[in-house]
Amino acid sequence: MTRYTLVTRSAALLAMTGALAGNTVAAQTAACLTSTDAQSVAVAALPDALASARRACLPHLPASSALARSGTRIAQVYQPAADRAWPSAGRAFMAAVELPLPPGTDPQLIRPLMTAAISSLVEQEVKPQDCRAVDDFYSALEPLPPENMGKLLIALMKLDESSKKPGESSKNPFKICKDVTQ
Repeated sequence: MTRYTLVTRSAALLAMTGALAGNTVAAQTAACLTSTDAQSVAVAALPDALASARRACLPHLPASSALARSGTRIAQVYQPAADRAWPSAGRAFMAAVELPLPPGTDPQLIRPLMTAAISSLVEQEVKPQDCRAVDDFYSALEPLPPENMGKLLIALMKLDESSKKPGESSKNPFKICKDVTQ
């Protein structure tokens, strides 16, 4: 696995909310997310994805690693940002996937389902050999505000999408709309 693929995979793991639609409840993608909406979904997913990556990697990292020291930061910085992003993220997620929910369902009702799915999926996907790279990725991005981290994750996903070969399936957890300015 190349370093670029590992970084992209780490980005996808940290933005695992969209994978709920494809892998957990077998919903079909109905629409793409704008970059702004995708960023809100990524920010809303960060605390659960980071906490899950932390749980999966703690046995494989030294106590001095960024992920090992991240518990307080996740609670104090990422969770409030996720709570602020959730109303927009919840609406965007529900608009982008076909979930068998009645029209007008409050997005807050699906948040516990998404949280559980994110945690389970990240813990399954992060392998012990990935932990050092995930920790390096988190360590480099930890000083950024969560909103900037979300923006960077989406930029990495776009870069990964633009580099795939014709006919190759996307590995990104959700589809991001093409910018109309391109």
